[in-house]
Formats: sequence, structure tokens, C-alpha cells
Amino acid sequence: MNRLSFKNRIVNGSNGKNGHNGNYGTAASGNPDTNGLSRRGFMKTLTAGGAGLALLGGCTSAQAVRRDADFTFLHMTDMHVRRKRKGHEGYRACIESVKAMERAPDFSLMGGDMAFDGLYNEKDEFADQIELYKTITDTMDIPYYNCIGNHDVLGLNSRRKVPVDDPDIGHKMIMDRLGMDRSYYSFDHRGWHFVVLDTIHRVETEHGPSYEPRLGEEQLEWLRFDLGAAAGRPTVCVIHIAAFCHIGQINADPNLPSMNHMVIADNLPFRHILERHNVKAVLQGHSHQIEDFYFNGIWYITSQSVSAAWWGGNWRGFNPGYTVLETRDEELSWYRREFDWEHQLEPEDDLERERIRQRKEFLQEQERLRADEINVGVGEY
Repeated sequence: MNRLSFKNRIVNGSNGKNGHNGNYGTAASGNPDTNGLSRRGFMKTLTAGGAGLALLGGCTSAQAVRRDADFTFLHMTDMHVRRKRKGHEGYRACIESVKAMERAPDFSLMGGDMAFDGLYNEKDEFADQIELYKTITDTMDIPYYNCIGNHDVLGLNSRRKVPVDDPDIGHKMIMDRLGMDRSYYSFDHRGWHFVVLDTIHRVETEHGPSYEPRLGEEQLEWLRFDLGAAAGRPTVCVIHIAAFCHIGQINADPNLPSMNHMVIADNLPFRHILERHNVKAVLQGHSHQIEDFYFNGIWYITSQSVSAAWWGGNWRGFNPGYTVLETRDEELSWYRREFDWEHQLEPEDDLERERIRQRKEFLQEQERLRADEINVGVGEY
């Protein structure tokens, strides 16, 4: 049974011709979606703790919205496919939930961190994770477009498990195995333009090859003219590391040390390019937390992680899931879709067990405080 939580926004678009060039899987069938929520949508909602909470405005039939849409597509990110914690089985459950949708999406944008990790894992283990990702994703039976994440590159870290002169170090290994000619590219689909970008910028350091979270001048120059050639078509961009991320504020620590790897270093020139063109949304990943941020006419949509906490339970209340996007006339709307998966921890996963315990205690304390606040008479204050 699939759980859905919704958050729809409206932006402008237009119609046009069709085209795509993604990877195709084999024919497959899925189980019908039996959850009642799949037949109800809330046009203005907020996702909190993995559950959909209605806010303002009326509600409409999600089934009707999907039927009337020109086309639908997915944003799936941070899959971190691995054998440990049975992550490959969890990912298979995710793909089954896609196949069970009442209307099949036209394609999926894969937002990066597809394999569990190439930075710190042995090369053979990383190769197995890539193969698991590809084999399972191919069963989805729709085109999919891969975006490189920081865990998708081999050995770009001082803790690497490969020699610095390994011929596959960096992007090469995963790109070869997934059949990617370039790490950034674009395509058109039914009048919309889609741009897949690479935020993992390779640099050389005293400890060997590493990466910085940036696009780089060469890619930004390419992006300028790619968007110019799109001639005003409504556009969606995909990046792994975000242009906007508010983890510091969310954690009440704006100076959080990890923030310098949570956003791309050149987001200002990136945003200036987007704002000159008809870009409607930027789809982001990396943080494993939902954020929707609107700035200067563009939505920056961060999806929850397919793997949540690397297949070790929910991540700060966000369950495993992905984003479904719909185009209709001049509108783009979206909602979040979860799938059922019970985490399978390893014997050594004490840290994850403690994190789950703390989360449970936090929710219990929140409920206790809420009950106190409701039950105390207003006249006492």
C-alpha cells in the first residue's frame, strides 16, 4: 500500500513538440494502488513528518488532475542503492510503487546518489551498487535520465579506497556503466525543456583528486546557450547539490559547518542565468529533506530521499519517497509520494538505532506538550 502526501504549486508553461532520449527498461506490471489517498489530492498542503496535512483552500480529485495532465514525470533522488540494510530490496519496493501508479509517468529524472557510495567504498562494492541500481531501475519500464551525485563518483575524497591514478577515478566509472556520454545534457519533451546538470566539480588537492560543489565556468557557459537555444520554452533543471538549502536554519545553526557542502559555490551566476530564461523549477537533492523555495520567479524543489536515512529508517521525519510532477496547459504542479518500506538494520547499526529512539522520544514529547497546551484553560494565561 502506498502512502501519499501532497504539496502542489502552480507555475507557467506552454505546449510544443515531443522528444526524449532516456534509458528504457523492460516490460513490467505492478500492483494496483489501493490507498484511498491516491484518489484525493489537496491543492494547498504541507508535508510534515512524512504525513500530508491540509492547509488552505478546497480540495480536488488527484485522479482527475492526473487524467487531465498533458504529461507527468518523476523526480527520484538519493537512492543510495546497496545490499546492506537490504537497500536494493527497498529500492525495488520504490520501483514497484511507480509501476503501481494509476497513470504511468512519461519519464523519471534521477537526481543523483544513485549508488550508495563511491567515495569511501571498495571499487568492487561500488561496481555492484551501480549494477543493482541499473538492473532494478530498468524494470521501471519508462525512460530515466541520470544526474551525478557526490556519492556517484569514485575516490574523489582523501579516504578513497582506490589509488589516485586509478583510470576509473571520478565520474568515469559510473558514466561508463550507465551509458552516459556527458555528465550534463538537455532534452525536450512535449514542448518542455529539461536540463540535467553536474554539481560535482573535480579539483586536485594535496591529498589527491577531490570535488567541490559547483557547476564551473565551462558548464555555466554551456548552460547559457542551451537555455538560449530553448527559445523561451518552459524549462526544468535538475541538480544534485542544491542552489538553495536551509539546513542551517532548520537546525537553528546558520553557521553549520556542513553547509559549505550543502549548496553549490556558484549559485549566484547560476541563478542569474536561469532568471534570464523561462525556467520554471529547479529540482534538487542531497539533503534528504523536503524543501520548496520560491525566489525570483523560480521554484527550487528539494525532494525527500528514496532511501531516507540510507535505508536506516526515516530521516528527521521524512520517509522514503519521491516527487510526482504534472504539466497541464501552462501549469506545473507536484506532490510527494511515499512507499511502504520497513528499515532493515544491520547488527552494527547502533547509531541508527539510537537516532530512531531519539526521534520516537521527540515525537512522544511533542504529543505530550500538544495535549497539555490543548487541555490547559485559556483563562489561566
